[in-house]
Amino acid sequence: MQLLPEIILIFFILITLVLSFTLKKERINLIVWLSVSGIILSLVSIGFTSQGEAFYGTFVSNSYVNIFRAIILPGTLITLFLSKHYIKSTGEFYFFLLTATLGAMLLCGANDLVMLFIALETLSISSFILAGYAKHDKLSNEAALKYLVFGAASTGVMLFGFSFIYGITAETNLSLISAYLGGYEVNYILIIAFLLMLAGFGFKISAVPFHSWAPDVYEGAPLPVAAYLSVVSKAAGFAILMRFLGMLFPDTLLFSIIIATVAAITMTLGNLAALGQQNIRRLMAYSSVAHAGYLLMGLAVMTYKGMTAVIFYLVTYLFMNFGVWAAIEIFSAITGRENVDDYRGLSYKHRYFTLGLALCLLSLAGIPFTAGFFSKFYLFTTVAVAGYKYMPLLVIGLANTAIALFYYMRIVKALYVTPPDKTQYIDFKKSPFALKAILTATVAGVVLIGIFASPVIEFIVRNA
Repeated sequence: MQLLPEIILIFFILITLVLSFTLKKERINLIVWLSVSGIILSLVSIGFTSQGEAFYGTFVSNSYVNIFRAIILPGTLITLFLSKHYIKSTGEFYFFLLTATLGAMLLCGANDLVMLFIALETLSISSFILAGYAKHDKLSNEAALKYLVFGAASTGVMLFGFSFIYGITAETNLSLISAYLGGYEVNYILIIAFLLMLAGFGFKISAVPFHSWAPDVYEGAPLPVAAYLSVVSKAAGFAILMRFLGMLFPDTLLFSIIIATVAAITMTLGNLAALGQQNIRRLMAYSSVAHAGYLLMGLAVMTYKGMTAVIFYLVTYLFMNFGVWAAIEIFSAITGRENVDDYRGLSYKHRYFTLGLALCLLSLAGIPFTAGFFSKFYLFTTVAVAGYKYMPLLVIGLANTAIALFYYMRIVKALYVTPPDKTQYIDFKKSPFALKAILTATVAGVVLIGIFASPVIEFIVRNA
């Protein structure tokens, strides 16, 4: 069955919906563990999912889609544990989180413009609600409103691009559209359609200039939601964007130049904006924007190796980014503080927590022997061997890696070099076990992928 993971998830979504209205508040943990069980069962079922088309060709299941399912579901599982002690006495949160995950999974395998739109809206509308879930928090309300306005605008622009494609081909099925466009000469109508759809997907992956929602949403949304949007939502956006580029648009230099230009601007603006951030959430928002730029480099070369480099990067990004967010939540839950300077001197008394956070930050920066180093190395190598015309993009990517070191190392400096505040006392024993376990697991992932990078890359190359 091609939709087995999604069917299992729908079953648990319905159970969660019913229980959220019937269970007493003191038994809310039952919904949490049911949600965890649903994600784990969906993840296990990937190995038993058959390949092929479903729903008259509107959805396709293959090894490529399975890889993204295996990124999205663990990301959701981590978010559930991040949320367990953050979201109190409410079950609707988990219903919307599972629904957003369902939309992300359907988006990865969408093979029809109508299915793609439905999946994207399932993910987006649930995300809008999750961003504003702290309804008594003004920042959360502001985040949800901005996210909704930008999301609605980007969806409208994307649908306008879809109308051009339908006007050219009279088809909504991606496979049939691909077959038609294979012999179609590139003209200004196809270019306009490409730009409009790139704008829609650019919002989902927070690419410049469609990124302006990210800093406010990451700062105002509940912390687990910000972490979810930075990894899971981004992974789903890149999954469908890669399929779109591979199927609908011919391998032409013009489209490659457009994506390369967006990649260069995105990583540069993201890194430069992050340099001046004091709030660590906003810093991570601009870091997410910069990493979207790195990922777009792999799409710009329009090769199979570039696609595998993007997938490997997303796998490493899952661990190192969630590791940082777990550390931020642990620190914020105890101190209520979110500025970079608040982390000063933590290494003097809390060496293991500090080491975990530092390793994830160094991995995001691409320091050698971490998972982030090998993902950047594989990505940059792919761009380098793609041809001399991509050398300017490679140089910009390398320069941005150097720029990013400054703001990541600023946090590491606060942890290890800056003397601690003598009046500050932090008892990390009070932090929930689930958060400590997530931080430990993500740090282990960063280290293990750094050690066994080659087998992971080979697996992706064989199955993507």
